[in-house]
Amino acid sequence: MAISRFLLVVFVALSCTSQVTAQEANQGTIANELESMLEKIDTPKITPIRTESPRSTLQSLYNLRDNLENSLGAYWQQQNTSNEIQIVFVIGQIRALIDLSQVPPATRRETGTQTGLYLLEILGRVKPIDASALPGPDDLDAQSTTAFRLPGTPLRIIEIVEGNRAGEYLFSADTVHSAPRFFAGLKTLPLRSSLPITSWDDTSRQLSGPWIPTAGIAKLPNFMKRSILDTPIWKILLVILLSFASGVVLRVWHRLLVEWLTDDPVKIVRLRILSPIGIMIGLLWLQHVFSFQVNTTGRFFDLTETCLLVVFYIAATGGFWTMSRAFFETVIVDPRRTNRSLDDSFIRLVGQIIGFIGGVLILGYGAHELGVPVLSMIAGFGIGGIAVALAVRPTLENLIGGFILFIDKPVRVGDYCTFGDQSGTVENIGVRSTQLRAIDRTQISIPNAQFADMQIVNWAKCDTMLINETLGLRFETDAEQMRYVLAKIREMLHSHPRIEAETIRVRFIGFGESSKNVNLRIYAKTREWNDFYSIREDVLLRIDDIVEASGTGFAFPSQTLYWSPDPGLDSERTEQAHQEVATWRRRRELPFPRFSSTALESLSGKLKYPPPGSPDYFATDEELAEGGETLSADEPQDPVSESNPDEKSGD
Repeated sequence: MAISRFLLVVFVALSCTSQVTAQEANQGTIANELESMLEKIDTPKITPIRTESPRSTLQSLYNLRDNLENSLGAYWQQQNTSNEIQIVFVIGQIRALIDLSQVPPATRRETGTQTGLYLLEILGRVKPIDASALPGPDDLDAQSTTAFRLPGTPLRIIEIVEGNRAGEYLFSADTVHSAPRFFAGLKTLPLRSSLPITSWDDTSRQLSGPWIPTAGIAKLPNFMKRSILDTPIWKILLVILLSFASGVVLRVWHRLLVEWLTDDPVKIVRLRILSPIGIMIGLLWLQHVFSFQVNTTGRFFDLTETCLLVVFYIAATGGFWTMSRAFFETVIVDPRRTNRSLDDSFIRLVGQIIGFIGGVLILGYGAHELGVPVLSMIAGFGIGGIAVALAVRPTLENLIGGFILFIDKPVRVGDYCTFGDQSGTVENIGVRSTQLRAIDRTQISIPNAQFADMQIVNWAKCDTMLINETLGLRFETDAEQMRYVLAKIREMLHSHPRIEAETIRVRFIGFGESSKNVNLRIYAKTREWNDFYSIREDVLLRIDDIVEASGTGFAFPSQTLYWSPDPGLDSERTEQAHQEVATWRRRRELPFPRFSSTALESLSGKLKYPPPGSPDYFATDEELAEGGETLSADEPQDPVSESNPDEKSGD
């Protein structure tokens, strides 16, 4: 029996704190269920309400008034949960006789209760109204009107024409406003009641649940029983005390959770879920205590209920956000996940988006419960919606940019990249921006839309790393020394275990202003920056040794002034040049402005390359092309036409 009573208390508390209104459910079914439950705990049978006609509705109100008087009398004699449940049930039945469809769900229960008490106040003070004076079920066919006013009052009983309660007769929605105004003029009239009370409103304010004994309330000083915001002062102080105590308990709970946190990110997120869950449970408990034990009323009830709901839905939003993160973090670390094609950051981004959307829906529902016309506001945007769309455009662009980064994958979390004139390691790709850690350890944040449109060099996707240097040798370096330096450098590079042998290129590329320039282009077998710099350092030090061993040196920007007598031009060689040009003129073979076709044919391939003395002197073109690098992977490179100095080639 105790368990049944406890379950009934929980059911009634959830029913009363639920945001589903009586108008949205079948009142007859609810009444029958509650009546059967009351029978199980040996409470007096209460006649279910009937609303098929104005007469039935008014008579049901009279019957419920009598039931409420009997229940209150029993509760004052024995203050227990069973009698409290009966009072709650009767008041709920009275609320069911009123059209509360225009009242916000969050305050519907208290507003309905107060309006029902005002009805009892009015009908207990005005001249008795005979229910038989109103049309009954058999009289409605002859009536053309659907609204009936109670004689001597502004109260009306109207027919509900739509919704789940269509066809029932209820006190109109205007009763919520007209009843308290009309009662204000009747306060001085005596109240007809079988109980020793002078006002239903004052009696309900002083009423409390079985946890607060009536004897203790009676001993309070009179000033504590005075009302502020329609609630006695002692109740307000008790609400403040309970709220403070609950806040302390929740604070201790939060500190315990912080101490339980570990280094495991998944466990951290999971444990953090318990904090908003604890807040929500605490708020539900406070809501039950305030409503059914302290019994706050009037404007103070509206205030406390609003505050509780606001905090509850904020906690619910935080809980959903944390739960979404915990779920997707669990998916990321799940060892059974075999499909690793989805980036972990992308999964986190999806979790954040789902958490954000769910949080917005929860807050929107909470605002609706508080009476904020969310749907009407959205529908009423109209032209203003264009301004809203323009305002959120950058956010949507960044969101889409984040998806593009994950789908196209120019970079991934952990990749080192260069973008614009900056570089850094990608740490996170979020909903709005991408965070990168620069070499100087500063954090760079770039909007996703801007980052996706930039030219990005992803160093993490290099299979090898390029070493491209230009060595300047002194002009005094003769051809044999140059050949020695080139050969020894190539020999060293082919011997180096961390240099890719197939792509080594060391070439004498030309004469600079103060040096003979040698281009070194090789690839280090590494993908790590520190290792790359170490390999490059080793190569350069070995080159320095080779240059020193050759007897030459590195050039630096300078000019050398030679003091010597000028021997003039070589007259013999000058004369030979003049005679050869004269011969070209006589034979009409002067190659200006171009060579003749006959001369080009005779010159084609006449020069020996590689030069005499080279191991490749007798090699064919196909043999020379082996080990080279083509410009396209689809078509083979023509070895005869290789003339691009920037292409990768062998020595």
